[in-house]
Amino acid sequence: MKFTALILVILLSGCSIVAPTYQVSIDNVQQMKRANIDSIAVNEIKSSKDLNSISLRGSKMKSANGSYGTYISNAIIDELKLAKIYQPLSSKVVSGELLSNDLDVSGFSIGTGTVEVRFTITDKNKVVYEKSIQAKNSFESSFMGAIAIPNAQNSYDDLIQILIKKLFDDPEFLTAIGTSKT
Repeated sequence: MKFTALILVILLSGCSIVAPTYQVSIDNVQQMKRANIDSIAVNEIKSSKDLNSISLRGSKMKSANGSYGTYISNAIIDELKLAKIYQPLSSKVVSGELLSNDLDVSGFSIGTGTVEVRFTITDKNKVVYEKSIQAKNSFESSFMGAIAIPNAQNSYDDLIQILIKKLFDDPEFLTAIGTSKT
C-alpha cells in the first residue's frame, strides 16, 4: 500500500497537466444578450511567462495553447459568440493583461483560486475603459495530491466564469460597450 502511494506521488510530481476546456456560462451569455449591443471584438489578453504555468504540488498546469491570456480571451470570445455579439471587425475591442493567476492546493481541505486581469476597451482606437477585475473561488481540496490536484484543475473553469461574470456585470464596462445595466 505504501509503495503504491509512493509511486503515485512520484508520477504526479513533475507531471504537466492541462487546464480544462472552457465551458461557456449561460448566465454570462444571457447578461450579454440583455446588454443590447451590436458587436464587440476581442484582442489578446497578454500574459507574462511566469503566469502561464500554475504549480499544483509539484505538477505544472498549463493552458492547452500555452498562454492563460489566450485561454481567457478565447473564453470571452466563446461567450460573446453564443450571445451573437462577437464581431472581429467591431470598433469596440476588449483586450487586457493578466496580472495574477494561481490555484493554491496547500490546504488540507480547502483550495483557493485567484485570477486578475486589467481589462481595456477601446472604441475606434480610443481607450474608453480600463479596470482591473479580480476573481476568487474555493474548492474542495485534500491532503492527498491525487484528490487535490484534479479538483484544482477542474475548478479553473469556474474561476474564469466568475472573472467574466464580474466583467460583464460591471456598469462601467456596460457603459463602455454602449449600454447601461438592465
